[in-house]
Amino acid sequence: MKKNNNFVSFCLIFLILFMLIQFFEFRVAYAGLFGSSIPKGKEIKDPYLEKLFAPEFPYESINIVDTEEGKRYLVIKANAKVTEKKRIDYEKNTLRSRGIVVYRSGSPRTDTLLISEMRLYRVVSEMPYVVEYSEVIGKQLEGKYDVESVVRDEGKYLIVLIDKEFGKGFKQIELYPATETKCPEPPFVGKYPNSKSISCKGGDKGVLFIYVTKDKGQQIYNYYKDTLKAHYKKVGFNFPEESWKYSGALHNLGMQIESSEVAKMRTYFDPARKSVSIKSIHTSNGVVFNISITEIGLKPIIEEYSLIRIFYSTDRESINTNIERMQKRYQKEMK
Repeated sequence: MKKNNNFVSFCLIFLILFMLIQFFEFRVAYAGLFGSSIPKGKEIKDPYLEKLFAPEFPYESINIVDTEEGKRYLVIKANAKVTEKKRIDYEKNTLRSRGIVVYRSGSPRTDTLLISEMRLYRVVSEMPYVVEYSEVIGKQLEGKYDVESVVRDEGKYLIVLIDKEFGKGFKQIELYPATETKCPEPPFVGKYPNSKSISCKGGDKGVLFIYVTKDKGQQIYNYYKDTLKAHYKKVGFNFPEESWKYSGALHNLGMQIESSEVAKMRTYFDPARKSVSIKSIHTSNGVVFNISITEIGLKPIIEEYSLIRIFYSTDRESINTNIERMQKRYQKEMK
């Protein structure tokens, strides 16, 4: 009987130890639920960043922390729990009003965060209109598919990933030039009247004309709409306007209006493009396949502009393939 009691006691002790170990592992795995995921390390002072990220809701403290792993965070302790709604309002209103854009993208199916970025914008010149930005990009978490969120809420805390170069190292973009690049006009549709030429890069497949204007996207769309329709009809390219927005965006055909963050369009403003701009067009029997209009800017920090990209194809194989494909589609719809 005594042996049985000893065995039972041993089992109970073993079970308690096992449960304590499991609870400890649970705390580590879900550290954010218990507050232990708040960054710890050497605290430094940076009045500029502290003021830049100060929330509009009541808070107790703002600290900048350098961790042993070499990361830097700005940690805000609020007076009350920071809800997801409060964090989103902080990102969309408070930070944006100060020229900071937080961008995320992920998989809704797997609930995985794939892209997490933050950029600080500011204007450095009015004419030419030049802006610059400093950015931080969340890296992939160890052992996971997710990347680290640049801004996250943890109980009473807002935690912002800022790395050591954020707000110090900047990249420049000339959004609106003082003088435009000399380029021939796009055949059939022409240059948008209230725009400046950025570049016109050509190759065996065609020419990409790039312009920038202060006009809104819908103004540009309305200007080109009838001209592009007439051009399509003349060359036998049956691609109706109702197909431009979705099918056209998929195949780079027709005309679309979109919006984008300034830094995402950096490639098109690259000064190196000006040096390879063409001087003339040797053929006039091509087709203007696509006019893409992208609205960019960040009010009230950065003025809003529209980037116009016009692709003029001179590749006869591509032209014939697209015209034939659309003719078949039209015939199919008419049956």
